[in-house]
Amino acid sequence: MTEEVVVRKRPIAAYVAIIVMSGAITAVIGAFGGVVFPFLAPISSFYPAVAFIVSFGVWFGLWGVLGAGFLGPVIGTILTGTPAPLAVFISGGDIVQSIIPMLAFRWGKFNPELKTTRDWAGHILFNMIIAQAAGATVGVASLYAAGIFTAGILPVAWVGWFVGNVVVVGIVGTILMKVFSGYLKKTALYVQGLLH
Repeated sequence: MTEEVVVRKRPIAAYVAIIVMSGAITAVIGAFGGVVFPFLAPISSFYPAVAFIVSFGVWFGLWGVLGAGFLGPVIGTILTGTPAPLAVFISGGDIVQSIIPMLAFRWGKFNPELKTTRDWAGHILFNMIIAQAAGATVGVASLYAAGIFTAGILPVAWVGWFVGNVVVVGIVGTILMKVFSGYLKKTALYVQGLLH
């Protein structure tokens, strides 16, 4: 059975609201993870915001990526005491962790409600593994380029980033997808394509 594609017309204020809402949620949850579960500053051992970063990209397209994958992580990292220029610089890992699931779910036509084996395979492969491996690579490379990490610490930092995020997306991200996707798809907030 094919799903009906609904194109919704929204005022620009709706897109601004998506950016602000997703940014605020990931900023607060990201700062919490950074303060309560420190690992290698500014990396936390348990970063609950990544589940929302992934989900908001899938649900809200590029608007979710902008809010949850960029704005929220930058603000959350600043709230942990990291200088703003560095927070912007290292947010590349979070953007990757949001944009890969967003693109994969649109191009692969996976349902975020995770109804079929194919949907689950897309979630595990793209949201849990590929996005987190790419995000960890970009994130630790950014910290190395900024002079925060030495070459010797990169493998430990990468494994910590990747494993912690796989666990969070596997548990919290899966719950978010299963519980909220069906509801959000019926609302005017859900973005079917990249921008609309």
